[in-house]
Amino acid sequence: MKKPDKNSLSDRILEYLRDTSKNLFNLSVDIVFNPEEIVGGLIQYRKRKKYYVSRDVSHLKHSPYFTVKKNEIYLNEKGRIKIIKSIIKDKKKDEKWDGKWWAIIFDIPEINRRERGFLRKELKWMKFRELQHSVWITPLSIEKELLALLKLWRKDFRGDIRFLRIEKIIKDDDLKKNFDVTYSRK
Repeated sequence: MKKPDKNSLSDRILEYLRDTSKNLFNLSVDIVFNPEEIVGGLIQYRKRKKYYVSRDVSHLKHSPYFTVKKNEIYLNEKGRIKIIKSIIKDKKKDEKWDGKWWAIIFDIPEINRRERGFLRKELKWMKFRELQHSVWITPLSIEKELLALLKLWRKDFRGDIRFLRIEKIIKDDDLKKNFDVTYSRK
């Protein structure tokens, strides 16, 4: 399936939902939206003819990030994942570190090697570092984002995945240097 442009209506709506949705991390809540209202609010589309707006909304229905049910457009799991990953990507590396480490530990059986490889690739992308084969760590405070992603991915994984908040690691100077973080207690 064709990947949408960076300036596509799909990406603009995902960005809008990212900025306005209060229930993004509550996976039990469906996110439904009216694309005409959103399109009407986007400055670039206000001056466009109604035909083009209708055409764009029609294309939106074929986007991999949305599902149409009874003439309503819903954000689907793939769309939610894309939004959550964009939030993680925008986490400021230079934000003040609170001194806490976040870790994921997992035990995914060899038979599910592909899922384990996928998880490792995603953790690497999210700026986690491998402490041991099944222990990954980061200083970024991405608890709610990561928990939502894990719930969305959970159906694909067989095994045990746990998320930890670590108050203190003894001899963590190498980690601080690797992540380029400093923390001074008051």
